[in-house]
Amino acid sequence: LRQDPDIIMVGEIRDLETAQIGVKAALTGHLVLSTLHTNDAPSTVDRLINMGLEPFLLTSSINLIVAQRLVRKICAGCKAPVEVSPDALINIGVDPAEVSMGFPTFKGKGCPACNLTGYKGRVALYEVMVMHEPLKELIIRGASAADLKREAVKLGMSTLRMSAIKKVREGLTTIEETVRVTDSDKGFGSVFSLSI
Repeated sequence: LRQDPDIIMVGEIRDLETAQIGVKAALTGHLVLSTLHTNDAPSTVDRLINMGLEPFLLTSSINLIVAQRLVRKICAGCKAPVEVSPDALINIGVDPAEVSMGFPTFKGKGCPACNLTGYKGRVALYEVMVMHEPLKELIIRGASAADLKREAVKLGMSTLRMSAIKKVREGLTTIEETVRVTDSDKGFGSVFSLSI
């Protein structure tokens, strides 16, 4: 902080001391970027509180939380339409109205270009939670990550699952990848931005 940086990058927050340093820098007007391993964006708040940070410090210092995951991309060389039952689509979260209008799904058959896997490359899923006032109030009141997620969705956040469904709709990934990546409790990455 003595060098008066505009932006500070903290590699990863693993303990209370690192979290406190990040919050202190944010409270003094610096933009602080860091990473933290959580399942989704709202879980970041729980994780930081469980480390020992006070909720009022979080609401004063966090502007934005982004969770991300990578899903395998369908190989363009062998991509073909596949039939998926309407019930299966609805069960993963596709809007029933969209299912009734026809929801295209694709899968790679496997070819030399993708080593017979049906996938080539990856595409990112994002969950961006902007810290609006209603979310800050919930944090101060000690709301759960599930409550924060519900409110964030009401305020316009797309969950990782919603992001994955969009990628399925665009023909970039499969239903199987959507379920594999967004149903897991492990391995989600979360990036958050602290600033005043």
